[in-house]
Amino acid sequence: MPKGRALPRMLSLAVTILTALLVMAPATQAATSGEISEAIEDGLVWLAAQQGDDGAWEAHYLGHDYRVGATGLAVLKFETHAIFERGISPFDPGYAYHENVEKGLDYIFSQAYIQPPPLTSAYGDPDPDDDGGVYFYDDYSHQVYETGIAMMAIAASNAPDRVVNVSGSAVNGWTYREVLEDAVHYMAWAQNESGTARGGWRYRPNYTSSDNSCSGFAVLGLGYAEAPAPWDLG
Repeated sequence: MPKGRALPRMLSLAVTILTALLVMAPATQAATSGEISEAIEDGLVWLAAQQGDDGAWEAHYLGHDYRVGATGLAVLKFETHAIFERGISPFDPGYAYHENVEKGLDYIFSQAYIQPPPLTSAYGDPDPDDDGGVYFYDDYSHQVYETGIAMMAIAASNAPDRVVNVSGSAVNGWTYREVLEDAVHYMAWAQNESGTARGGWRYRPNYTSSDNSCSGFAVLGLGYAEAPAPWDLG
């Protein structure tokens, strides 16, 4: 056989064998919609069981619990399940996980802090109402990280006029919309303004460097606050 024809014929034979094997192999059966729904429900049951007595979830990683961040992500899942799978408010008494949502959000609000005015920036006014900002954390060194996730959970509650009722909270008596608005102002102020870090976020506000994990959650928090219903608070 001429050497120039050997490779094409070998490739043709390989393709023929592979095609035959694929035809003979049993087709992989995709999960049915019922199986998917059952898996989701099982996951929610497990997730609800992980909630602490104080309403928080924990995410143990590198010596940190990230309780505000973990709680925000868990609450977000229960909220979206209520709204998109059940077509009801996550606070509806008929929703099996409404207490998990309420306790989780109450824990987040218990970890709220006020950044007093003035909030200044070289690139615009981050605090148009001049009343400061709101941020959240369980771990001080990760306040921007956790605030972005808290914003997602507050926005997805789809309850702008609901009032925070958490004794001792810095935002007790505020509406959810008021809390989220000041969290947006905080996040705008916290964005880095100089050098190669400009435009991003780090674990704490106005840091000397930026990080995509922090920046991603900061942008998600701002995105949820800006998104149309049912993601935003109107």
